[in-house]
Amino acid sequence: MSINLGYFIRESVVNFRRNWVLSLGAVITIYLSLLLVGVSLATSVVVTNIVKSVEEKVSIQIFIKDGANSSDVTSLQNAVAKDDLVKSVRYISKEEALRIFKEQTMKESPEIVEQLEDNPLPASLDVELKDPRNVEQMVVKIKANPDFLKVCDRPDKPEESLKYSEQTVKKLFALTNIVRVVLAAFIGMLAVVSLIFINNAIRLAIYARRKEIGIMRLVGAGNWFIRTPFLLEGVIQSLIGAALAIATLGVVRAALMPRIGEALPFLPMSVNTTASLQISAVLVVSGVLIGLVGAAFALRRYLKV
Repeated sequence: MSINLGYFIRESVVNFRRNWVLSLGAVITIYLSLLLVGVSLATSVVVTNIVKSVEEKVSIQIFIKDGANSSDVTSLQNAVAKDDLVKSVRYISKEEALRIFKEQTMKESPEIVEQLEDNPLPASLDVELKDPRNVEQMVVKIKANPDFLKVCDRPDKPEESLKYSEQTVKKLFALTNIVRVVLAAFIGMLAVVSLIFINNAIRLAIYARRKEIGIMRLVGAGNWFIRTPFLLEGVIQSLIGAALAIATLGVVRAALMPRIGEALPFLPMSVNTTASLQISAVLVVSGVLIGLVGAAFALRRYLKV
């Protein structure tokens, strides 16, 4: 078995070198396809990190009117905190709200802080959810709570006593779903293109070796004895293309990602080592599968043994 395997590998390498122009074309095609797949996967990782970062900042703020009964505020806070959708509820006093506002505004607009004569900010309850996608469901529950109407700073328009960036949340999740669908469709399209090119490369290799294959048939060579070198040739082409794609992505990650991170420090634009290894594994496995499937399809169609 080891002798046969060594023979098959040698034959595949010989075929690869003999038809190096066709093989090079197949390798370049696979390389470009897998590179785009890798870029798509890396983009998906970055987008997912950004979405998670934004999701972590999605919360519901309940503004409390001045002079609200402390027992009503405590009752509302306890009721909200007990809900299964809620991760935590934090009470922010007027003084703390003013301090946070000054810290956030002082650097960019110190003149606004200097003009403040008193504290115009209300106290609030900051509600953090376990899953930000449940924000609207939680808002409905808060509005239905009788204590909310007692303590909110706009009892005439209670919806204005809640701040949770409804439109931002909707657009965020809509964009996330669109990006995932587009990336999946794009990767599928690239896989089909790679299969077509490998199929053509193997077809041309079969045609170039048609006389040799005919002689092998005459001397009684088995079907798999004839087919295996072509299958391995497709795998070799795919592995070389995958290796080049992984190397290119590694260079881009090392050279560009730190600069992008410095230019956009407020966004998580990095791809960690674990994600990089996972992408590399996906590219290798995808390359091998594409090579085997493309070669097998070509052999079934063009090599009648």
